[in-house]
Amino acid sequence: MQCQLSTHDGDHFGLLGDDGMRGTALWLRWHGMSEAELVVLPDCPEVGGEGCCLFADHAEQHTWEDTPEAAPCTS
Repeated sequence: MQCQLSTHDGDHFGLLGDDGMRGTALWLRWHGMSEAELVVLPDCPEVGGEGCCLFADHAEQHTWEDTPEAAPCTS
């Protein structure tokens, strides 16, 4: 699992997929090599660029602000 956030401090988040509820997704959250947990988070409401593929109130940049090499939204 790779963190979906741009360079940052704090928890890491990897998208696992749509949880079946409109406007939310299932994420894996971890910090360093410690335990990980499953969390359901609301989607980021920002619609600039092609829309943000992260969760609401995420740290740092929206996905459309990442470098051109960044992977598109995938689950």
